[in-house]
This record gives sequence, C-alpha cells and structure tokens, in this order.
Amino acid sequence: MANIEQNLREIVKAKGLRLSDIANRMGTTVSNLLTSVKGNPTVSKLEGLADALQVGISELLTGRPEAAQGLVIIDGQTYQISKPATKVVQIPTYNRYDVLRGDIRCFIAKAIEGKENACMMGIVETMEFFSLLYDGENEFFHLSLCFADGQVMTFPYDKLEYCDWKKGDSKKDALWDLSQVTEEILNDVEFAVPSALNVVK
Repeated sequence: MANIEQNLREIVKAKGLRLSDIANRMGTTVSNLLTSVKGNPTVSKLEGLADALQVGISELLTGRPEAAQGLVIIDGQTYQISKPATKVVQIPTYNRYDVLRGDIRCFIAKAIEGKENACMMGIVETMEFFSLLYDGENEFFHLSLCFADGQVMTFPYDKLEYCDWKKGDSKKDALWDLSQVTEEILNDVEFAVPSALNVVK
C-alpha cells in the first residue's frame, strides 16, 4: 500500500514548502490534513491534495513524477510531455482520404473567412503527422508533414501567390483564390499520405 503521508512530506520538502502551506491552501489544519491521508483516503481527497501540491495523483501515490506521456515537436525542437495537461487536445486519426480531404477543405475556408490564426492537425493511419497553420495577420498557410521515419517536410502558401487578382487590386484588396490554394495544399498532403488512404477519393 502507498505511504501517502511519507510521499506528501517528501513532495512538500522538495518544493520548499511546509505542511502548513498545503493545509492553508486546502482550508484545513496540518492535523486534519495528515489524518485525511491515513488509511484509505477517498479519490476526491487525493485529487484535492494533488491539486494543492500541484502534482498528479500518481506522484502522490508513488512519490515519483509521472512517466513521460509522449513527445511534441515545435519549430523543429522535441519536447517531452511529462504530465497530462488539464485540458487535452485530441488529434484526429484519418484512415479515409475523403474524410481527410473534406476536413482540410473546411478548415481552409473557415480560416480565410475568419481572418484569425488557426491550426488543424491530424495523424494518418500509418502515423504520418501533419499540421496546417493559418497566420491571419500575415495571410499565409504553413503545412508541416512529419513522417514515421523522422523526415519532416514543410510547405508555405503566401496569399500573394494564391490571390484572385482583379484589375487595380492592391495586396490589401486582393482576395485569396480559395480553390487554388485548397487544391495546392490537398495535393501536397496527398503526396505525403500512405497509398492505403488514396483508395477512397
């Protein structure tokens, strides 16, 4: 059985705190705090204590930080995710090309219409990862394709290259050629996805 009191004391010490600090955060006394972790405390008590300590419940039970949950790559740098976040972003996995194509079309149209920064990400069935960003301020899309073997490809799509230019239009007045940029992005994604997805179009 986990020695929660001992783990509590060690975590508090490692954080440079006192038991009274944690008790104050929880609106109780040190005596009541220690009594609450003896025996078989309820899940709600453990959750409250873990929140006050700013650790996960598993660290409170084991005395060890949680094992890495995964990796994320941002601007070419790899970061280890050591604790699950309170807010979780779910990344869809695609196993049909028609669904992938439809979601990308919808994202591009909404991003251009909204004129704000936006992002969509996905994983295809053999674990190739893609990220499609829209920079509303500078008006460009950026596609990153990360392959299972570690290879990364990136493609920029600037509004100036994909505009529906009318006579006398300035850069500010010109509008995106929605169909042209959408087809270009879809073609680049199609190049990257495994052939199994290309069966259904």
